[in-house]
Amino acid sequence: MTRILLFLDALFFIGAVYFTFESVREREYQAPKIGVGLSLFALLLAGFILWVPPLRPFIAVFFGVGVAALIVFAVPTPPDPRILQGAQGHIVEEAIRHDERDVSFARVRGVPPGTPYYKRYYSMHPEREEPDAIRREKGLLGEPGRVDKRYRPNVAMMEASFDMPNFLGLYAEAAPSPENPPYEADPKKATEIVKNLALTLGADMVGICKVNPNWVYSHRGEIFYDRWEDWGKEIDPEELPPYAVVMLTEMREDHVCAAPHTPTVAESARNYGRGSYLSTVLAWWFAHMGYRGVAQNSRHYDIALPPLAVDAGLGEVGRLGYLIAPKFGARVRIFAVLTDMPLVPDKPISIGVDEFCKWCKKCAESCPSRSILMEDKVVYNGALKWKLDADSCFDYWTKVGTDCSICMAVCPYSRPNTPLHRIVRWYVARSRLAQKYFPLVDNFLYGRKWRPKPVPSWLDYPKGKDVVKEEYGLGRVNDFG
Repeated sequence: MTRILLFLDALFFIGAVYFTFESVREREYQAPKIGVGLSLFALLLAGFILWVPPLRPFIAVFFGVGVAALIVFAVPTPPDPRILQGAQGHIVEEAIRHDERDVSFARVRGVPPGTPYYKRYYSMHPEREEPDAIRREKGLLGEPGRVDKRYRPNVAMMEASFDMPNFLGLYAEAAPSPENPPYEADPKKATEIVKNLALTLGADMVGICKVNPNWVYSHRGEIFYDRWEDWGKEIDPEELPPYAVVMLTEMREDHVCAAPHTPTVAESARNYGRGSYLSTVLAWWFAHMGYRGVAQNSRHYDIALPPLAVDAGLGEVGRLGYLIAPKFGARVRIFAVLTDMPLVPDKPISIGVDEFCKWCKKCAESCPSRSILMEDKVVYNGALKWKLDADSCFDYWTKVGTDCSICMAVCPYSRPNTPLHRIVRWYVARSRLAQKYFPLVDNFLYGRKWRPKPVPSWLDYPKGKDVVKEEYGLGRVNDFG
């Protein structure tokens, strides 16, 4: 028995040391201390095993319970059939297509006061006119970078990247010329080419699905390039191409970890720039192949992208209202291209998000604007979902001058894609019990309260006595100076 116990204790010690090492690399605050404590505890157990024989049975029970738990967590639980239906599985009433005119961005930056569009919209929604006027006066991000005293290098990174969609948005819709008849290809081969092209261009994950009309916006609402004749126009799903190539780009963890500070919004903008390039090039590739290509990026949306990504097998939508992807968690941005080239759709996947989020609630507890539901899902437009309060979220953006991203950063799924976290994700993806248990483990190891982490020196932002200290967690945040 002694040798077996020492072997198990050695594994425990190695695991604790590895956890400590990874936690230090991830710039965690609480986890390294717990890792060191567990490492010392393993050494203490080794001493008891060698020199205190009466304690060996108790130590055997301790290790036995741990091994048994790992075995029990590995027993697969059948996923919820609704999840495997994709976003459609969450429809519980008659589906109502979302009106793009109701999107916060469209209202604040897309409906100029005094125009006929302004009068038409607020005659339909008079209750929104006064709060939207306040938001419009502040601007999309208020004073960009205000949380960091408008630190110019990071703010300039953000602005430069956000310029890219402006340049490319004019070319979102690509149609084949008469001299380019459709290239006849086997759908399976075409799918292989399309996915690898998207990855080569810079996408981090790619999936394909059929376009579900329920996710298509009912009316156009956000207008760019003075195309005001399109405002309020009904969107007919039948006029859109039937296939969607959905692409994810990863937001780097060592940038997002600064949320809500400027490195995060600089990284967010970088991905919007990447996405505009990816989607535009791919749309025009389809045109050169003899098919339509319609890019879906921040200057042209026909359709809501999170449910599209779910249908394309790229993840699940979590409590925070964003997509949670298998390798990157919530640290992703979604882009797509609609096309009529025949392709082979992927199937929706279950990675345990729906059940995990029921028990975790860390994003809701950390949200400074209380925009994320602590309670159960609600029915919205016919779908059962955790409905994000986009307006209060937007209001916080104007306060700090960034797009916040605290919920994205604090999500346990967003931790780096290291072997340690891959093991945990494997358990969570297959076991309903693990989906309930690991939120507690995550809180113990990493804490429930969000604290921004250090960033690479070239991204560092002003700190000191003239910068107000933040308090995140349980829906609270101090004012910024």
